[in-house]
Amino acid sequence: MKKIVTMLLVVVMVLGLAACGSKTTTETKAPTEADVSATTAAATEAPTEAKAEPDTIVIMAPPVTGNYLTNLKTWADDFHALYPNLTVEIIETSWGDHNDKLSTMAQAGEAPDIAEISSNALGTYVEMGVAIDIAQYMAADRLADYDENALKYLTLEGTTYGLPLYLTIQSIGANKTMMEGLGIDVAKIQKEGWTYEEFLDVIKQGTKDGCYGFVFANSGVTASDMLYIFGAGAGLSNTFTPELKYTFTSENMLTLLSAIEEMTKSGYMPNFGVEAGQRMVMCQTGNAMIFGKAMPLFENNFKKNNAALEANDGTAVENSIALTYAFLPMPHMDGVQEACFGSVDGLVALRNNNTTDEHLKNVCLFLDYLCSGDRAAAVDSTLLLDPVCQSGRDVYANYAPEGLDEGNVACAAREIGLVVAPPAGITAEQSANAKIIMDEVIVPKFQSLLAGEATAQEVFDAINEKAVELFGADGIVTGLL
Repeated sequence: MKKIVTMLLVVVMVLGLAACGSKTTTETKAPTEADVSATTAAATEAPTEAKAEPDTIVIMAPPVTGNYLTNLKTWADDFHALYPNLTVEIIETSWGDHNDKLSTMAQAGEAPDIAEISSNALGTYVEMGVAIDIAQYMAADRLADYDENALKYLTLEGTTYGLPLYLTIQSIGANKTMMEGLGIDVAKIQKEGWTYEEFLDVIKQGTKDGCYGFVFANSGVTASDMLYIFGAGAGLSNTFTPELKYTFTSENMLTLLSAIEEMTKSGYMPNFGVEAGQRMVMCQTGNAMIFGKAMPLFENNFKKNNAALEANDGTAVENSIALTYAFLPMPHMDGVQEACFGSVDGLVALRNNNTTDEHLKNVCLFLDYLCSGDRAAAVDSTLLLDPVCQSGRDVYANYAPEGLDEGNVACAAREIGLVVAPPAGITAEQSANAKIIMDEVIVPKFQSLLAGEATAQEVFDAINEKAVELFGADGIVTGLL
């Protein structure tokens, strides 16, 4: 855990992933020409010489940040200038269609050479046989540029299939102005954490006519985010134990589902599906006090909206109010060690029907280029994160954001120290099966729970039934973790 803390500077700022429609941009300091030249030379050293013949590298990417796709085009041109025989073709996707499009192409043997893939989906592509062991095509010193704990998220059974773009923490955020108006000590919560019972009391206070105490993006696949993020505080820090047993069949999961059922029945949280883009808007319009999932970078969203309100230029969120954003730690259940959910999004090398070893050398050359140096610093500064590679940290001062709320910065730094990296040895089959359970059972059943059409016990029983089918009775956790 201490290794994770050292990965990030004090300005480290967090989850998702998983698809994050609310990711935004922030202005960054421009590096000097000397800075760029020195860093580019260091970070783009080829693990092998690029082959002399013309070669085209195809990358598929969603808008990782608000300006990522624009920057990607520039970086592709810069890479071509370094290696004139290598060109880059970019397939742009949205967060909504990226996963489906990538899966379809991979199954048809037409996968792009590089694609953005979250760590929890990696096993699916390994099981397909399309994910590539990048260590075969990268020099050891280049792979050593990346933080060990971040690489763990993109490693299965000792094989590394991609490079991390960022390690992010995912938690909850709040209308700080409203919370303090209710007499709630936000600073104390940020510094010391809180229990689920304390959290429940706070959202009860924040629930009134037209305002929920808490709202979470829970429509469709985003339902998984809530369970992962709240699961960390319920003893479910990872999907598998160090002994590689599936954890969502434990009594801890039933406790979590029952807690969520309690929040919806009490009226503290909506009992209907909330799209990812809605939850923060509900906070900004005074219709919710606390929301999730949230990341530290959302501080910029609130500041930008406050400025738009003051300017009265018509760009502010409709019906929004001026308020201050607070990044909050995850509550934890009584008797459960406090934890925070962390995730890694990365770029993964993929095989298609036309792949050759020489081509893969060039693919990994570009993969490393995108995830290191100035490119890493630019991406992570936009997300209010510290790079997870040394070459990115070396130039981060040229990009680091300023003027961040000290309470949010300190809370984020505290939370990153509570992230538990996934255990070593998870197989591709286990990873893929866990995703099957999430997609086919947990997500649809969770929607039924929110709507009052299923009980926590019924959802829990359905998870257990599918888990036994896929992992066997000896491959799951029973009882409490």
